Amino acid sequence: MLDRQIAKLKSIMLDEDLKKYAGDAFLNLISCVISADPIAGIKSIEDVKNLVFHFPTIIFWDKMKRFFQKTFYNYEEQVKLAAKFSGDNRKYTEFVKRLIYTIDKIDDDEKVDYFATLTRSFLLTDLKPDLFFKLSKFITMCTPQELEYLREMSVSDDFQNSAMVFALYQYGLFAREVMLNEEYNLTYFAIALKDNCLNFNEGVGSRKRITCYDDIKVIDNSLLLEEIPGGDGIARFG
Repeated sequence: MLDRQIAKLKSIMLDEDLKKYAGDAFLNLISCVISADPIAGIKSIEDVKNLVFHFPTIIFWDKMKRFFQKTFYNYEEQVKLAAKFSGDNRKYTEFVKRLIYTIDKIDDDEKVDYFATLTRSFLLTDLKPDLFFKLSKFITMCTPQELEYLREMSVSDDFQNSAMVFALYQYGLFAREVMLNEEYNLTYFAIALKDNCLNFNEGVGSRKRITCYDDIKVIDNSLLLEEIPGGDGIARFG
C-alpha cells in the first residue's frame, strides 16, 4: 500500500504544474496520493476532506504542503531532485520515503522551512544524501530557538558555557577542543548545518562548503596525562 502511494507522490513531485496544487486544490494532491491504493476507497474530494480534517492527518498534510511550496521554485528544480539519482529508481524511491518520515517527525512550521532549505541545498549543491539526512536529524531534535541561536553564531566564535550551549553540546553541535578549557566551539556538524540550511542563502564566502562526511573533522578533546590536574599524570582524589 505505502509503496504505491510513494510512487504516486514521486510522480507528483515531477509534475510540471505542481503549483496547481496550491490553496484548496492541495486536496487534489492528497486525493491523488491516497487513491493510488484502491483499498483506500477515496471516491471524491469530499471523502478526502472527511479523512484529512482530523488530527494527526491534517498536521502532516499541512507540513507537506508547506514543504513543497518552500522547496521547489520552478519545474526545473523538481526535475533536478530526481536527476540527483542518475536514473536509479530504487534509490530515489527510498529517498522520497525518508523525506516523508522526516516531515512526519517535524513539529514546527519554522522547522519545516529549515528542512525545505536543506532540501534546496541538496538540489543546488553537491550535498550528499547521507549527510543530508544526518543534518535533518538535527532539525528534528532541536527547538526553533536552538536553531535560531546557531543561525546567528559565527563559525569562528568561541562560546562560554550556557544553558543553550550545553543543550546543543548534547546533540554534538558544540565541543571543547581542550577538555579543561571553559570555551566551546561549533563542531563541523554544526558548521555543515549552517552551510546547508540555517545560513544557506548567505553563502559560505571563500570557505569550502561541507557536503559529505569526509569533510567533517572530529575534535578529539580526550585528556592527555600531562593535562590532568597535578601535571604528572597521577590521579588525585579528595
